[in-house]
Amino acid sequence: MQVFLMRYAAGFTNVWHTHPCAHGMFVLDGVLRTHSGDHGPGSFVWFPEGGWMEHGATENDCTFLFITNKPFGICYADDADHPYPTGS
Repeated sequence: MQVFLMRYAAGFTNVWHTHPCAHGMFVLDGVLRTHSGDHGPGSFVWFPEGGWMEHGATENDCTFLFITNKPFGICYADDADHPYPTGS
């Protein structure tokens, strides 16, 4: 398990990607924008292993705890060797 304190700068979006680990994001400050909606302070958003996602900040910085159940890794949709199908 790993826990990171992270901050997305206002307007930043981490484009479509997946992780070889499930993870949660606990929003401390700002608004976390995801492919499934916006989540304000106190929200906990869970992403299953291998799921495709986008997330970032709205017009203000977003500070959050990033919590994984395995060592962290990331693959983007245009990576040639990603382990999960994109559905496209």
